[in-house]
Amino acid sequence: MKKWPWGIFAGVSAMFVFFLTVGFILAYVVLGGIARQTNSDFSMFQNWWQILIFVFDLIFFISLVGSTVMFILREKNI
Repeated sequence: MKKWPWGIFAGVSAMFVFFLTVGFILAYVVLGGIARQTNSDFSMFQNWWQILIFVFDLIFFISLVGSTVMFILREKNI
């Protein structure tokens, strides 16, 4: 496990977390605006792709935290 590139894993996970979070927020803003204009109800978890974005965001966030911890532990030689 010490030879794995934990810094690269953390960087890739950080990019996915950033873009998935931005996508989740933009979808919320756009779909919320459409719902307000059409006087309909709105939930962020109405469609399968909204749930998928949220789940992947959580998975990559957990991966980011784990790989960052492993990177720090490897650098301290614990």
